[in-house]
Amino acid sequence: MSDILDIFKALADEGRLRILRSVDQAELSVAELVQALEMPQSTVSRHLKPMREAGLVAARRDGTSVYYNRGELFRDAAFARILNDRLQEISVANRDAAAVERVLDLRRKKSREFFDEIAGRYGSLTEPGGGWQALAAGLAAGFSGQTVADLGCGEGALALLLARFAKKVVAFDQSEKMLKLVSEKAGAGNLSERLELRVGILEELEFNEPEFDAIFLSQALHHTSNPEQVISAASRGLKRGGQLVILDLVRHEHEWTREEWADQWLGFDPIEIREWLGHAGLEPSVIDSLPGSTPDLSVLIVVGKKQ
Repeated sequence: MSDILDIFKALADEGRLRILRSVDQAELSVAELVQALEMPQSTVSRHLKPMREAGLVAARRDGTSVYYNRGELFRDAAFARILNDRLQEISVANRDAAAVERVLDLRRKKSREFFDEIAGRYGSLTEPGGGWQALAAGLAAGFSGQTVADLGCGEGALALLLARFAKKVVAFDQSEKMLKLVSEKAGAGNLSERLELRVGILEELEFNEPEFDAIFLSQALHHTSNPEQVISAASRGLKRGGQLVILDLVRHEHEWTREEWADQWLGFDPIEIREWLGHAGLEPSVIDSLPGSTPDLSVLIVVGKKQ
């Protein structure tokens, strides 16, 4: 743990406390902190340095972007509880929280507008890491007679495939246009009775009870702002012994995917995925990769079992 004096020095400024409360709410870039807190960029950068050194915040590099989140000190539950209570007492805490939420809404709006715009053309495009090879790998075990969910279903390629043999498929997506297309395809394929469609932002999903034998996240996790939160939500929706199947991208450096595919994360490191599964009460049974449909991009295949 950092020297106690370094910690107190790093906390001895209201601006730093506001930054800390904000990155506790969500992982944010310097530009997003500037926008939410209405501080000059130089001030935000100057505050972040001692906070990083004290272990109050951590930085995650994603391609050319850097995002800040809670530091290692928050692993101490007692410290985190005391500090979180104090952070809520900041005079502008509610205003800052609302501003951070607006920043996150802008991220979601950009992603939603992207998928609304390509609805109907998605199948003719080639997303990095997409393709039936990855889907087939995730489906190898078979889910006949089970109740499954497809989170971030897009135009429904996976959901419709699952609906051919699963007892019931619940498909989630933030784009109503995408879901309308899925509904039309399900009707044409006589699959409507087995398929339920729900509009939802993945980071905000709440399952009141475990209802699924399996949940799929196929090329969807890198479009979310908080993938660990999505994995935790998925775990809560799984029955004991149920499986979370993740098909995504191994970490890469292709910045163009942010613009062309509205990606928020440049893939994932298998080590961090393993940690997130553990935090969510999931035991990884498969963590593997295979070449994707785009050069220099590999597909990440993960299966976690609910304990």
